[in-house]
Amino acid sequence: MANIFDGIRVIDFTNNLAGPGSTAMLADFGAEVIKIERPVAGDDIRSLAPRLEGQAIFGLWSNRGKKSITLALDDQRSIDILYRMIKDADVVVESFKPGQMKKFGLDYDSVCKINPQIVYLSMSACGQTGAYAKKPGFDIIAQAMSGQMDLTGNPDEPPTRLGVPIGDYVGAFNAAFALAAALFHRQRTGEGQYIDISLLDGMVAMNSTLEGAANLGTHPTRSGNHYLNMAPYGVYNGKDGQSCVISAYTGKAWIKLCDLMGRPDFATDPKVATNPDRVKNIHYLVENIENWLKTFDDINDAITAMEGVGIACCKIKNTDEVVADQNLWERGTLIECELPPSFKEHRTFKRRGTWIYMSKTPAVQKRSPDLGEDNYYYLTRYGLTKEEIDSMESEWEARFQKP
Repeated sequence: MANIFDGIRVIDFTNNLAGPGSTAMLADFGAEVIKIERPVAGDDIRSLAPRLEGQAIFGLWSNRGKKSITLALDDQRSIDILYRMIKDADVVVESFKPGQMKKFGLDYDSVCKINPQIVYLSMSACGQTGAYAKKPGFDIIAQAMSGQMDLTGNPDEPPTRLGVPIGDYVGAFNAAFALAAALFHRQRTGEGQYIDISLLDGMVAMNSTLEGAANLGTHPTRSGNHYLNMAPYGVYNGKDGQSCVISAYTGKAWIKLCDLMGRPDFATDPKVATNPDRVKNIHYLVENIENWLKTFDDINDAITAMEGVGIACCKIKNTDEVVADQNLWERGTLIECELPPSFKEHRTFKRRGTWIYMSKTPAVQKRSPDLGEDNYYYLTRYGLTKEEIDSMESEWEARFQKP
């Protein structure tokens, strides 16, 4: 079955998580993604812990479905090969600091002279223009500069980073969407274009408090596990460290919860009768809901009761519980896939699968490549002999260090 991006060739110069994550999504839907990596060391993400047989498991996810070749971008032989590859490509994606690709002669203007219809995307922390363009940065910088970190945590404690590198994932998803849109535009008009994606911009776009601050002068602060404008809508603790999330801020849901708690009087209690009342008296609300939850030895019994009357709620799962969730395996959100040939003790690897389900063109996730696994295939295709490839690799072995 043909997939959406069958026939689309991507030259991938990205590193770490955001850029590789975006090109992996194109690979999921059929694109031929050729990842250009440093000799010996490869993508930085290959060196991160945790590891399986000495190899970083993050790279096994972010480089899924790709081909890997190793080239030294400070070597003119590599640049000459890349020019030939780019001539045949549809997309170039890079995540170097702004200005670096121009030093290599691989910036958008240079690439357009080779391939005028190219779709070229640059991924950076803060964008290619503006006062922050040269600022070094990663996900945690975008979290901090976007105001997201200041909104996360308890009111009487310092700001807290989010539990996962959300800025990287937002950047990856934004880039994948932008590339798909640009390819659609090219199909309609024949025009390629340049795309500037930054982690900071994506995180600012997610900060829903900014309109209030800019127009009304509101200044939201950290509110811990409860929202500043909806209640109950947050985390509630039961017996023995068990916790759940409850969303019952609408009038009907609140009345149902009052009845379940055996407190129908709360529906008219001026402290908690309306949503604004409950937000104002959040501590009183939390105390009473948690007192009710603690009457259950197993918080799942309270969840079953709430779900039985249509209240949105769930137990807060730890990572082990998510991995054991059979529903996620059945849907393909978690999968077991093949490992690259270099693995000896393990042949399969359990990891995150697809999260986009399409009836006619479903995602097909393939294994990640070993570093330089496809050197012979592509480099001979673009003019080198096997002897020349072996010679270059030996030369680079002496120049580059393993992480």
